[in-house]
Amino acid sequence: MNVCFFSNEGYDKILKQQYSLQDINILSDLGHNVTVSSNFFEIPWKSDLYFCWWASGSFLPLIKALISRKPIFVIAGGNEVMFYRDSLYGTPIGYLSTPFYKKIATRITLYLADEIFVVSEFMIDDVIKLCNRKPKVVYNSVDTNLFRINESVKREFITTVFNIEKGPFITKRGEIFLKSIPAVLEKFPDQKFIIIGREGNAISEFNQIVDTHSLRNNVKIISNIDNSEMPLYYQKSKIYIQLSDTETFGLSVAEAMSCGTPVIVSKRGALPNLVGEDGVFVDHNDPESVSLKMIELLSSDNNKNILLGKRLSKRINENFSYNIRKEKIKYYINLYFKKK
Repeated sequence: MNVCFFSNEGYDKILKQQYSLQDINILSDLGHNVTVSSNFFEIPWKSDLYFCWWASGSFLPLIKALISRKPIFVIAGGNEVMFYRDSLYGTPIGYLSTPFYKKIATRITLYLADEIFVVSEFMIDDVIKLCNRKPKVVYNSVDTNLFRINESVKREFITTVFNIEKGPFITKRGEIFLKSIPAVLEKFPDQKFIIIGREGNAISEFNQIVDTHSLRNNVKIISNIDNSEMPLYYQKSKIYIQLSDTETFGLSVAEAMSCGTPVIVSKRGALPNLVGEDGVFVDHNDPESVSLKMIELLSSDNNKNILLGKRLSKRINENFSYNIRKEKIKYYINLYFKKK
C-alpha cells in the first residue's frame, strides 16, 4: 500500500524527532511504500492512506485526501488540541493560545479525519470537546533496542531536555530547574548538569540565572544532537528531570526510563501514568522540592538506584515499546480497510 507520512514541521525536524521517525519506520516495517512530505505540494495524490502528525497541520493533506477520496489518519499528539492554562501564571497554552485560523483548521481536521489518534488517555476529553468524537489511544513509543541499559557506561550527569526559548523555558520550568541546582551543589559541589536543547530567545534570561547563582562551571547546554547520540546521554545520566507544566506523553522521560535512568517529574498531564509508582514526583513550581529529590537520589545507595532504573526500563518494555505501537497501528489500519 502507498502511504503518505505528513508532518508540516519540515524535514530537518522530522528526521530529528523520535515520534516522527518511529512512525515512518513502523509504516515501512509493515510493508508499506512510504512517502514523507512536509508541505502541500509534496503531498502525493496517489496515496492509499494519508498518515499525519498534528491536527492543525494535517488540514493540508486532508484537502488532498478528500478530493482523492482516500482515508486520512491523524495523530493529534500535542498541546494544540489541549485546553491548557499554566498552573502558576494562568496564561493560556496549547489550543487556547493558537491563532484563530489554526483553531479552525484543527477543528475541521478532527471532524473530517477518518481516524483520530492521541498518545495518552490524558488527551481524550479535550479532543472530544473539539470535535465530539472519541479518539483512539496509541501511546508514543521507544525503540528499546537503542534506548537500553548500558552497564559499561559510567553515570555522571543530571540531565533534562528543553529548548531555551520563551515558550519551552516557561512550560518546562527551566527557571525552576536552574534555581534548584545551588542547593544540590552545596552537598555535591562537583555534580554536572546537562540541558539538551537549542539556544533561543530565552538565552539572556537563562544566562542571568546561571550567573546570579554561579552555575557556569556546572551547567552545560548541548545542542544539535543526532538521534543516534541520545541513548548515550541518558545512559550516562544519574537522574533525568522533566518539570513540565504541560505534557501529553513525555517521550524524553520514556527514553530515559528505557535506559534505566531514575526520573524526577512533575505530576502534570500524562507523566504520572507514564512513570508509574517508580517515578519520583516533585512540585514543579518549587525549586526546593526539586532539589530535595535530587539530593535524595544522589545520596541513595547506588544499587538501589540501579534496581529502580531496571524497574523503569521494564515498564517501558511492557507498556511503551516500539513493537507495541507497531502492532496497534497495524491493527487499526487493517481494521479500517477490512470495514471498507
